[in-house]
Amino acid sequence: MPYGRPLPPPRSGGGGVAAVFTVLGVFIVVGLLVAAGFAASSSDSSTTSYTSPNTPSYTYSPSPTTYSSSPTTTSRPPSTTAGSTTTRRTTTSTTPAGPKPVAALATNPIFAHSDTGLINITCGYPTWAPNLAAAQAFFDAASDCLGRMWSNLLAYENLPFSPPTVNVTATMAEATSPCTGGVSGNWAAYYCSANKAIYMPMEAFMRYEDPYDSVTFLAVFAHEYAHHVEFLTGIMGKAHDDRYDAGLQSPVGLEISRRLELNAQCFGGMFIGSSAFVGTISGADAEAVVQDNYGRGDKAGDMRDHGSKQNYGAWYEHGYRNNRAQMCNTWAAPSDAVA
Repeated sequence: MPYGRPLPPPRSGGGGVAAVFTVLGVFIVVGLLVAAGFAASSSDSSTTSYTSPNTPSYTYSPSPTTYSSSPTTTSRPPSTTAGSTTTRRTTTSTTPAGPKPVAALATNPIFAHSDTGLINITCGYPTWAPNLAAAQAFFDAASDCLGRMWSNLLAYENLPFSPPTVNVTATMAEATSPCTGGVSGNWAAYYCSANKAIYMPMEAFMRYEDPYDSVTFLAVFAHEYAHHVEFLTGIMGKAHDDRYDAGLQSPVGLEISRRLELNAQCFGGMFIGSSAFVGTISGADAEAVVQDNYGRGDKAGDMRDHGSKQNYGAWYEHGYRNNRAQMCNTWAAPSDAVA
């Protein structure tokens, strides 16, 4: 669908009181970068035919001076024995019943309807504190809230749903997965589709963020959850295969990466917008998050796999203002909208 700046929809009541969070610092979420610093696409599904290697999707933190998801029949070979006739046996394997991911991008069912988005529900969160127990409880609650929102939409579009695993670790080196080992750098979190897990290391919070800024951490988590949604729908696997075929760092491959990242950016905005609409996050805090996203995105000298600051912010605002999945269809947007 054509891409343009959205108009703010009617909103109820004003900002509201933040039920759980208080912003103590600026919002610092930036886009994702693919594993090993060269691929911004996701890993392949263990239940589909994707053949590309597993790679995680990272959310990076900024440097101190910059901003930075019918039965099939097979035939066996004829078996013969002395004095017998050749016989042919077939075996039928039944695929699991229920919704399946669809390996499609612009035409993915998640974008099928213009009037579908996340349900507006209030969610309770335990008090945030910068320690493992409190952080695990906080992100588990966030996962439950996001799951209730996204499962409703995916079910409506006949797409599968299962929740991700949430792993909070003390150090970045401990955040190991089938996608990658311990890695260093300025990333804040990542999603691995090989085991459908989100990794949130406390060390990154302490090093790059205000350790008490729970709104930032919620938004980072929602972005990673959006990659999980891309995986569940089939978008992530298709994008990964297309980028692998095009060349990970080719112009086409990098554009695919930007479309995937900006899609997740828009999905993340939907969640923050819905949360603000019901008052879980104050309107003022949420608006600050939106405006801050216009300072994120690719900088001069970057690999150009996230999107320009303008597009990075605009896609986030698309999701935030409208809460409509179809408006997050970066795959149908012209190239300049995902530059």
